[in-house]
Amino acid sequence: MDLARLRNFGIVAHIDAGKTTVSERILFYTGVERRMGEVHDGNTALDWMEEERERGITITAATTQCPWRDHVLQLIDTPGHVDFSAEVNRSLRVLDGAVVVLCAVAGVQAQTETVLRQAARYELPWLSFVNKMDRPGADFESAVRSLRERLQAPVVPVQIPAGSGPGFEGVVDLIEERLLRFSPEDEGRTVSSEPIPEALREAAERARTTLCEAMAETREDLLDLYLEHGRLEAEVLRPALREAVRDHRLVPALCGAALRNVGIQPLLDGIVDWLPSPLDRRSIRGHDPSDPSRVLERAPDPAGPVCLLVFKLQHDRHGDLCFCRIYSGTLREGDQLHNARHDKVERVQQIWQMHADEHRRVTEAGPGAIVVLPGLKHVETGDTLFSRGAPIALQPMEFPAPVIRQTVEPRSLADRDRLLEALHILDREDPTLHVSFDEDSGQAMLSGMGELHLEVALHRLERDFRIQARTGRPLVAYRETLAEPAEAEGRAERPQGEGRSFVRLRIRAEPAGEGQAEVTASPEAAAVLGPAVLEGLQREAPALLQGSGSLGYPLQGLRVRILEVESGPGGDSPPLELVLGALSRALEQALEGRSLLLEPIMALHVEVPEDHLSGVLADLNSRGAEMRELVARGDRRLISASAPLDALFAWSTQLRSLTQGRGTFTMEPEGYAPVPESRRSALLGGSGH
Repeated sequence: MDLARLRNFGIVAHIDAGKTTVSERILFYTGVERRMGEVHDGNTALDWMEEERERGITITAATTQCPWRDHVLQLIDTPGHVDFSAEVNRSLRVLDGAVVVLCAVAGVQAQTETVLRQAARYELPWLSFVNKMDRPGADFESAVRSLRERLQAPVVPVQIPAGSGPGFEGVVDLIEERLLRFSPEDEGRTVSSEPIPEALREAAERARTTLCEAMAETREDLLDLYLEHGRLEAEVLRPALREAVRDHRLVPALCGAALRNVGIQPLLDGIVDWLPSPLDRRSIRGHDPSDPSRVLERAPDPAGPVCLLVFKLQHDRHGDLCFCRIYSGTLREGDQLHNARHDKVERVQQIWQMHADEHRRVTEAGPGAIVVLPGLKHVETGDTLFSRGAPIALQPMEFPAPVIRQTVEPRSLADRDRLLEALHILDREDPTLHVSFDEDSGQAMLSGMGELHLEVALHRLERDFRIQARTGRPLVAYRETLAEPAEAEGRAERPQGEGRSFVRLRIRAEPAGEGQAEVTASPEAAAVLGPAVLEGLQREAPALLQGSGSLGYPLQGLRVRILEVESGPGGDSPPLELVLGALSRALEQALEGRSLLLEPIMALHVEVPEDHLSGVLADLNSRGAEMRELVARGDRRLISASAPLDALFAWSTQLRSLTQGRGTFTMEPEGYAPVPESRRSALLGGSGH
């Protein structure tokens, strides 16, 4: 494959912006599908799960390939609902660019901001596509302005709509200065190009001047050319815009109405013309697995050593399907790969290219390819696999902690083992879905990102695994941390010959916010422990620091430093299990009387009609919400706030009641905050855990 002709991109959007409809049209116009799938008909190709088709939402990211203008477009269609943002996060990690779909009526919405923050973390160039221009109230300029104002994005239109709402007729290409119409007789296959009508000419000239001025500001030679001629021609604009997009200096804005088959072919042209190939992106960086301080790079070279990242696991009855992005080298069937996390060797039995839930077997794949490797035995999400003799560990993937949990138990004792196995599979697939066990009741606890997230997981137990389960009501996933730094001691011992061996540790523990749990040792303590025990501590201690605290909730964000170590008898390094035991007891002592109870705080985005605003604000105030912003958009009001998750259970029902069914809201985890003292005693007194 010619890497210069490969585009890895994702379609991302807020829920209901029309993202999947755009993806289905891409499949149709590139010839991958012979018919257009419709979300409302439940027959989309990329939303292939029964759950997705019934609910009309995307739950799992789907991968496919499409041809366009002698290029290969490798597309991942991602979920729009915030409960499944981990799917978006891990997809963006392995892509080279993105198409952000906006609703022309609503503009930037909550999940739009979330996915673009994720895209910025991975330095992804992106295009914007303002969809639903045929809807009443559609406003292209307002949608573009919301991108500029709310996201500080350097957005510049390369198209303007010809009309809006029911009068939407097509799009004006500002670069070529032509009006494009899409024939309704053949489902938009025929695109006609004609001169810009007189009624649109002034608006088009004004928009093109804005585009040329924005381009002139990106390069000195373009500025000189613009000042000399007063305009920039199409043959100058197109390649210069590609460079500006790649360097994050500009974001092109296109428009259309996917449901009416308008605007998709120019969007495909924009993906080819402006989004980067793997060659345009910098080499992937990692480190030596045996020396994290040593930075390594891998260029997209087919002749280089193989390096790939496992970004997703999917359960299959014949074994896990490992979704991978190849960054370097050429992967072939029969190759042996080493895992940077534990250096176990995996043999590549087959290589698949995916189209939603269907696959095509290939014998090899090179840099930039997104492939599935079935049957790998010891792989987890985020693992780096590399060819022998060229070790590298790429940056691990990070996911938010679950904020809600629910008890799950089998309806019959005979199903207990099957239920536990199924829960383990779901946990392994989804990094934001965790399974734990209540020490007091022995019940399984399923934790996730929201009520819908847990509901979908429980439906999968019934559908995919044929297991009927009883569930408790959803509960808030509280956390615990230290209120203040503390020093403490711990001792562990065991029989040894006629005597007993022991380890005594003195530690200093302190809160680390929402950072990673970590254990370090002073130089004196490190000398006593020895390299092997220190390595074991780095491997085992984080799990200990995330176990249950003195209040019975999982610990969060602890940083521990071992100050002193005493062991005996003998001068050898103390056994790791005794060190861990002493560390556990020292931690218990440090937490005693100093534990701080934390609760998840949610960022809340509410949209209500103006005449219902006062009632909604009063209700939010009664729930302890903190108001952040109130914005007017036509006759509706957008409320940004934060509130404890505990106060928002079943709030959708209350919002419908307050707004006669006309209000909507989304929420996403914002972080953890201490539980107010007024509620802490009630939580710890009974129903908290």
